[in-house]
Amino acid sequence: MGIYDVDDYLERAKTFIAAGDENSLRHACLEMRFSLERIVYQRLGQIGDELPKSIYNAWQPQKALKLLVSFEPRADEDVTLDICIESVDGEPSGDWKRIGDYKMFNVKWLNMAYNKLGSFLHIPTLKDSDSPSKIRASDLQEIYDEIERVATASVVMSMNSIAVAPCTLCKSKMYVSISQIEEGAVVECYNESCRAKHNITKINDERFTADRLGFKSVACKKCGERFTMETIKHGALKDCWNCGQTHVLGWGYAVWPRDSSSDSPDVASTGE
Repeated sequence: MGIYDVDDYLERAKTFIAAGDENSLRHACLEMRFSLERIVYQRLGQIGDELPKSIYNAWQPQKALKLLVSFEPRADEDVTLDICIESVDGEPSGDWKRIGDYKMFNVKWLNMAYNKLGSFLHIPTLKDSDSPSKIRASDLQEIYDEIERVATASVVMSMNSIAVAPCTLCKSKMYVSISQIEEGAVVECYNESCRAKHNITKINDERFTADRLGFKSVACKKCGERFTMETIKHGALKDCWNCGQTHVLGWGYAVWPRDSSSDSPDVASTGE
C-alpha cells in the first residue's frame, strides 16, 4: 500500500478503463478524482496545525495545490532525498543513504486533469449539448498513469512553517509561510468576500509586516466598511465582507471638450 492510500481507487479505475464502455469510463473518472483529492489534501495537511483544515477542505485540489505552492515554491516538483551517513566538520565524508522519493503533480497539469475528469461527470449544458466532450479510454489512461506515478512516492515532506497575520481590511486571519516572508511575496486574504492583497516585508527573523497592496477600496453603501477593488473586474458583483450587501462596480467617464476655452468636461455618465 502506498503512502497516500489510493490503491483501492486506482485499482477500480484501472478495471473501469479496461472495460472501455462509456458508463465504466465515467466511473473511472470518479475514482481518479477521489485519488487526486486524497493525495493533494494529505500533502497540504503535512504543513501542520498552523493551517486549519477549514482553509482547504472545501477547496478543489488544484486550488489547494496552488495554495501549497505559494507556501513552498517547489512543492509541485519531484525530489529525491538522500542523507550522508557521516560528516567531518559539517562536510559529507561517508556514504549517502537514500531516504526516499517525493513526487507531486504539477499545478498546471492538475488543473487540466481535474477539470477534464469533472467534465465527464456532468450532463452537458445547453451550450455544450451540440458538441459534448467525448470520453476516451486513452485520455483517461494518461491521467491514470500520472496519478499512479505520484502514488508511488515513498516520502511526504514539508519544509516550511506558517505564521498568521490579520487582513488589514476585514481582519480575517491570513497564513504566511517562511518562504513567502523571505522572498517578500504578495499574499491574498483567504476571505472570498475580501481577497485584499498584501505585500509581505521581513523585518527580522521573528517579525514581518503585511501591508495593503494598491489601497484600492470603496465604502459599502450599507454599513460603511471598506472593501477591496483590486481583484474585481468591471461590471462584476461584489459582496461586502462585513454585512453582505451586494454592489456592482463599474467605471465613471466623461466627454472631454475639444474647445480649449472650456474649463471642464461635460459629464456623460458615471458609475460606482
